Amino acid sequence: MNKIVIAVLALSVVSGCEQLPILKDKPWQRKTAPTTQVAAQPEAEVVVPTPEVAPPTPDVVTAPPPVSSGFLGKTVASLGDPAKDGFWIETPLAMTAGKGRVRYPKSGREVKVDLIPITGPATGGSRLSLAVMRLLDAPLTALPEVEVYSD
Repeated sequence: MNKIVIAVLALSVVSGCEQLPILKDKPWQRKTAPTTQVAAQPEAEVVVPTPEVAPPTPDVVTAPPPVSSGFLGKTVASLGDPAKDGFWIETPLAMTAGKGRVRYPKSGREVKVDLIPITGPATGGSRLSLAVMRLLDAPLTALPEVEVYSD
């Protein structure tokens, strides 16, 4: 309730700013005085700065996905066989076995893995090794959505 009251008060204060005489002269919109041209000197460019508005900040800050041509897709991953050691993902997104990367957008972490293809539709789920789940800081009992890349 307090947040709503504060938001309404802030909006009402900001809406009246245009009526205040001190705020009518906006320093970022000042007009420059006309310049006189001298034959010996070239005309200088007048740069008028524009106000920059910062984009709204999200509640959760995440790193942007890395630029890669080997993006295979997003998949929902579960914990694979915990007895099987190593850094691997069994996924229907991979057509052949090879090296790749898995990125968990919520933590922003990325791990190099062995891609192990499994049969099924591309929309099917994948299985991650216990070591990869821990390094990604993904919940072991949930079904995190991860991005899969081939190298």
